[in-house]
Amino acid sequence: MRFGVDVSEHQDGLSLVRAAQEGIEFAIIRTTDGTYRDRVFSSHLDDARRAGLDIEAYHFLRSPSEGTSVREQVEAALEVLGDARVPLWLDCETPAGLTLDDVSTAHTLFTGAGVEVAGIYTYPRWWRWRMLGADTRPFGKLWLASYGADPEGAPAEIFPGGWPRGVGKQVPAMWQFSSRGRVAGFRVDVNARV
Repeated sequence: MRFGVDVSEHQDGLSLVRAAQEGIEFAIIRTTDGTYRDRVFSSHLDDARRAGLDIEAYHFLRSPSEGTSVREQVEAALEVLGDARVPLWLDCETPAGLTLDDVSTAHTLFTGAGVEVAGIYTYPRWWRWRMLGADTRPFGKLWLASYGADPEGAPAEIFPGGWPRGVGKQVPAMWQFSSRGRVAGFRVDVNARV
């Protein structure tokens, strides 16, 4: 089992070098939330590179009803990424009416700009309710958030074992199993992949 973290400006100051020393093997770094540009993407990226971690990014995809088009969001994320063409996850969890067409448009725009879309991040209930359980496979892999008891502590110590059931016609490639992990002195979402 490989453990990793997803980080944003909410973890500003977290040392990914120290996280690697504690057994973290990958980092997924937020580029944007809608058109809001994460102010510490570059510093997290540099730190993850120094740590020798596998690096991916994520964009929190907002519904156009929240005031910005999908195209504007993709342009903002591309600006933040700059030359860093790391695989990018589409974070789909807003309750504001995001549609499958919005997800498809984001996927098309990112891939058209040369960014590999790793897949979809979502919660089982959200995807089943908002997307009616639509097939996630056209968008890449599935990164599933499913906390259960949402344990607190070091990832290897709190990993519950097993693996969650799939959603959107595929089994998750990555599992966010706690929002209360402790890594390098910070509380952070923790993830596992085989």
